[in-house]
Amino acid sequence: MTRVSILPSYDNQNGWLEILGPQPEPTVLDEAIEADHVVVGAGYGGLAAARRLAELDPEQSIVLLEADRFGNNAAGRCSGFIIDHAHNIRAKSFADDTANAKRGIALNRAGVDWLDEIVHREGIECDWRREGKIHAAASSKGEKTLAGFAASLDAVDEDYRMYDAAECRRRFGTDFYRSGLHAPHSVLVNPAQLVIGLAETMPDNVTVYEASMVVDFDLGPPHTLRTPRGSVRTPSLVLAANGFGEGFGFFENKLIPLITWGSMTRPLTDDEVDRLGGDENYAIIPAHPAGTTVRRRPDRRILIRNQYTFSRKSDIVSGLEKVKKVHEKSFRNRYPMLPEVDFEYSWGGALSLSRNGAGVCGQVAPGVWATMVYQGTGMAKGTISGKFLAERMMGHTDPLMDLLTSGAQPTRNFPDPFNRWGVMMNSRWRRAQAGIEE
Repeated sequence: MTRVSILPSYDNQNGWLEILGPQPEPTVLDEAIEADHVVVGAGYGGLAAARRLAELDPEQSIVLLEADRFGNNAAGRCSGFIIDHAHNIRAKSFADDTANAKRGIALNRAGVDWLDEIVHREGIECDWRREGKIHAAASSKGEKTLAGFAASLDAVDEDYRMYDAAECRRRFGTDFYRSGLHAPHSVLVNPAQLVIGLAETMPDNVTVYEASMVVDFDLGPPHTLRTPRGSVRTPSLVLAANGFGEGFGFFENKLIPLITWGSMTRPLTDDEVDRLGGDENYAIIPAHPAGTTVRRRPDRRILIRNQYTFSRKSDIVSGLEKVKKVHEKSFRNRYPMLPEVDFEYSWGGALSLSRNGAGVCGQVAPGVWATMVYQGTGMAKGTISGKFLAERMMGHTDPLMDLLTSGAQPTRNFPDPFNRWGVMMNSRWRRAQAGIEE
């Protein structure tokens, strides 16, 4: 018996979930069962893998295990952008290799389109809006970055529209931004609501369990996974626990576990809405990758997201008050006309990176498969990674699959504390570079 060495922990401050109101009592694994496939982790990769396995063989039984509540996990704590191409607008990555850039965009769009099909077929309510994202600059340095990004989009024949300062002011209700670039093909959602909807509309041969954290296991095959109140035995295990996959003994010291932080305001009053003006719904990506993401929503709330910290144990509580102060400053800089608006929720969410940018999608041991490490693009890339992993398990192929299954593997990190120090120094340097964009 092997103990899982890294276990997630969650609070009840995830604004995306809390605004939905009380959730039904969870279905918890509380007995010993068997299944043809077990998927650990109800993020986008795990949800996609479970669904696709069930679709490809309706006679097989699939069990999906989630450590916390659907939507309160990392997948429900992001900013809700389902993107088709990179947030991080370092133009060189596009301009130097347009062929691979186009394939990467096609891969993400396959994930977006499959989610779109599921959401509309199943009638999933998640505030699905295919409205795109706006990369916005608040400084001359940011404007140069946007110009480079526009040139890169030209190189890969991608649509976009530039906004001047007046257009930004009209749309955003603030004169903080000097210019913007609207990329039209991304989708905006409430991520917690989407995760819940995907879990609740699984095919009949998928059984889902919440609040059923895997605490120890025996690898075979067959494999046995134990939770606090039950166990499941299976010949086929899919690990979709992202950064927590290291807790199962795989990719040791090859993943960089981070916490990213978000805050959401209370709903604006009628007077505050009038004072602000602008569109009731928009999504802003900062010109600098260490800057501040902003979402204004039709429910009159505004989301601020910036900051990331290294945390091997997914500590989403320690440091929250310090981060919240940064969020408050970022909010006041952008919305000085709303001095009395405060945050109702502030929270952290885990993600996992690799030093060389490689993800995981394939077999990692006899009878063990894994999908994880999406470099911060988990909604689209995680979805298509989980889908392609299931198809590969069943012997299917796809021209785009090689991008995920035949590439490099995550490389080894520097040992701690050097890895932690490196992340901290990188974070401070990026914040300094972001300047007013933070």
